[in-house]
Amino acid sequence: MSRVKISYIANYLANSRRVSSQEIEAQVNQDQRLLAPGVLERLFGIKNRYFADAGIQCSDLAAGAARKILAQVDPNSIDCLIFAAASSDLIEPATANIVQTKLGLTCPVFDVKNACNSFMTALQVGASLIKSGDYRRVLITNGEILQHAIKFKVQDEVDLIKRLASFTLGDAGSAALLEASEDESGIIYQENRSIGKYWELCVIPGGGSMYPQEPGKNYFEGKTSELREVFARERGDLIEKCLEKTGFTRYDIDHYFIHQVSKNSCDALAREANIPIEKVHCIVEEYGNTAAASIPLSISLAEQAGKLKKGQKIMIIGLAAGISMSISLIIW
Repeated sequence: MSRVKISYIANYLANSRRVSSQEIEAQVNQDQRLLAPGVLERLFGIKNRYFADAGIQCSDLAAGAARKILAQVDPNSIDCLIFAAASSDLIEPATANIVQTKLGLTCPVFDVKNACNSFMTALQVGASLIKSGDYRRVLITNGEILQHAIKFKVQDEVDLIKRLASFTLGDAGSAALLEASEDESGIIYQENRSIGKYWELCVIPGGGSMYPQEPGKNYFEGKTSELREVFARERGDLIEKCLEKTGFTRYDIDHYFIHQVSKNSCDALAREANIPIEKVHCIVEEYGNTAAASIPLSISLAEQAGKLKKGQKIMIIGLAAGISMSISLIIW
């Protein structure tokens, strides 16, 4: 069968406001001065992020992005809808059901949840469903509302360190349409890896069977320095294997899209993996860490800016809590 391509991609940031790192610092420092002025920008390279307005749900952001795609294709041609995000409207039912209702679709739907790799996992699942012949068009939707996972009232410096990475979080929506390609464009390589023994390094513990009814457990907490070291150590031959299997070199790749936690993490990965930094699309300075929205958001922004040309080679590298790592190579 022919390759599977991303035929349309979109983002959605409406119904949200721009929030500066200075505003985040002011909120954290309301009761006691724990963050020095400008420290978030110095540590993470993040100036701004977007927070959805009150009452806006993850499904609203996902549906908003999807409508941009459905304005260009027949909605009745969508055979399957996937909602892929770290966030969700509810524990039950699947947020995909809510997105489906807001879009007026009648196709089968389901959620894919794999932390910040949710979109990348859905990309592999959707492509496989198309290759199997079960579906022709799969619409992947994503809506991340992460502001509610931020604990602004930290207790002390120990608690601050545990919550520090959460102050980078932002909200965003995205969507992508997958279908069979009629030419050389499309996904030519995909791989996902998981190393579950590190799951405790980055968590939002509340809401599941471990802490079903403890509100204080509904906030992000993580050991970010340890997580960064684990990714650097365990990433191994992820990139090298992709290049070997496809026959390309790092310099053949026109664009690199990486899950973005901070500007430093983008720079470090590029340096350690010997990736030309000028080819890395880093949007974290303006949008913060948008979890599973970060990769489709950065791709759609690059497309909107006219930076992606047909036939160019795109490498996508996903990193997520769990931990999980993923890589895809696409001819645009």
